[in-house]
Amino acid sequence: MQASLVKKPFDSPDWIFESKMDGYRAIAVIDANGKARIWSRNRLAFKTKFPMVRDAVNKLKLRSTILDGEIVALDENGIPRFQLLQQWQKKPTAPVCFYLFDLLWHDGIDITGKTVVQRREQLEQIIAPSPGTQIGGYIENHGTALFQLAKETGLEGIIAKRKRSTYQAGKRSSDWLKIKSRPQQEFVVCGFTEGKGSRLNSFGALLLAGYQNGRLHYFGHSGSGFSEKGLQDTLARLKPLYTDKAPVENPPKMPEPIQWVQPKLVCEVAFAEWTIDGELRQTTFLGWRDDKNPEEVVMESKSLL
Repeated sequence: MQASLVKKPFDSPDWIFESKMDGYRAIAVIDANGKARIWSRNRLAFKTKFPMVRDAVNKLKLRSTILDGEIVALDENGIPRFQLLQQWQKKPTAPVCFYLFDLLWHDGIDITGKTVVQRREQLEQIIAPSPGTQIGGYIENHGTALFQLAKETGLEGIIAKRKRSTYQAGKRSSDWLKIKSRPQQEFVVCGFTEGKGSRLNSFGALLLAGYQNGRLHYFGHSGSGFSEKGLQDTLARLKPLYTDKAPVENPPKMPEPIQWVQPKLVCEVAFAEWTIDGELRQTTFLGWRDDKNPEEVVMESKSLL
């Protein structure tokens, strides 16, 4: 189940409010023998990427259970940071935790038809917080205050969930809402500009795209946020995807030469705002979203971002 984007926070006794975790959405499927498998929302296996999360879930001693949550890396203040999660995969330097926020099956029984509050109550009954796994908290009524706290601590935003909502697997629903405290979104990489100066042997900026009405459109570029090693790693990812044809409907006119690539890679980008012309302004590359399929990157209304 996925959340729909809205622009402003709100208060309501009919909703619960959670912090929006900046990490990888993950589903833990525990079989009848208590063995856990960790999957992305698109059923990409996280076995090799996050073996410690699988091991932590195994220690919960559950059977025939499905858990929904977010894998995050925490900074020194306990705040989830997506960039730390990206760095961790190459060199573990921050604690990684699986924050659980929903229970879909338990002891072989499908409970997706129960309300989100009922599912959360049952989740809290069966999970004892331990190293590597935690239950994400929520509050009632005060969505605006939680949103303000998210802004002050640098979190991505908040999630609002209608109390009476059931779990609709694979669907984007207005019963779950996301309110962003800072503009941040996934984009498909469709090419890059030629490097110059200190980047003569790498690239200048990634060209960013997203789907609208089933077509891939260019929305801007990003050249900041890369370490020297990050530049070379990115180039290594892109080289096998080189193509002579622009994969976007609206190829940009740029002073630098462009190398197009097949639209198979997804990245996370922070930005200041959308311009009047519908392009991104002041972008920063945050990391790769290996858990996302390019076809999922459907552009949400810019008026909401």
